[in-house]
Amino acid sequence: MLLTKKFSLTIICFLFVLLIVNQLNAQEVSLKPYGIESGIIEYKYSGMQEGTSILYFDEYGYRSAMKMDTKRNNEPQKGWVISFKEYQYIFDPAQPDKGLKMKNPMIESLMSMDEQDYDKVAEDIYSQMGMTRAGNEKFLDKDCICFKGDMGKVLTWNGILMLMDMNFGGMKSRQEVTSIKINVPVDSKYFEIPKNIKFSEMPGFGM
Repeated sequence: MLLTKKFSLTIICFLFVLLIVNQLNAQEVSLKPYGIESGIIEYKYSGMQEGTSILYFDEYGYRSAMKMDTKRNNEPQKGWVISFKEYQYIFDPAQPDKGLKMKNPMIESLMSMDEQDYDKVAEDIYSQMGMTRAGNEKFLDKDCICFKGDMGKVLTWNGILMLMDMNFGGMKSRQEVTSIKINVPVDSKYFEIPKNIKFSEMPGFGM
């Protein structure tokens, strides 16, 4: 299916926010995006976006690949997002001439922060989203960090997004984990950048 501009922008913005959230809320403050070495996580979407996705990661999240198969307003949104450190590759195998590649220059500065800096940036980011820390909450038997605000709430565990339940001006959107396997072998094939895809460079965040 076509990798639409709308899908591209949606997934880019989502991954940017999610990446920052994961970096800042990992249980162990370190250079690791996640507090888990590897995993395979399945998500379900409902509300204004419906469908499923699967996240594969290893090296504590430095390598990740997400396969999405969703619909928004009955418009299919299918594709892959492969991330390796500060680079992200967004593509649909069915559209080899429409791949996108971008670099996030904020990662290097985030990785050099100490714990106090992480805490402050995390607070600022959630404050801009209208959310504040609201203790912990159980989800799928995981003790998750909870953030709440007028728009909804977000649950993370070891830096991994477990639940995002939001209401944007009456438009509800929910993303939740349905299956989580941690510290399992993840085939390297998921992180391979297809050689037949033509990637166009996009300006990085913060540029």
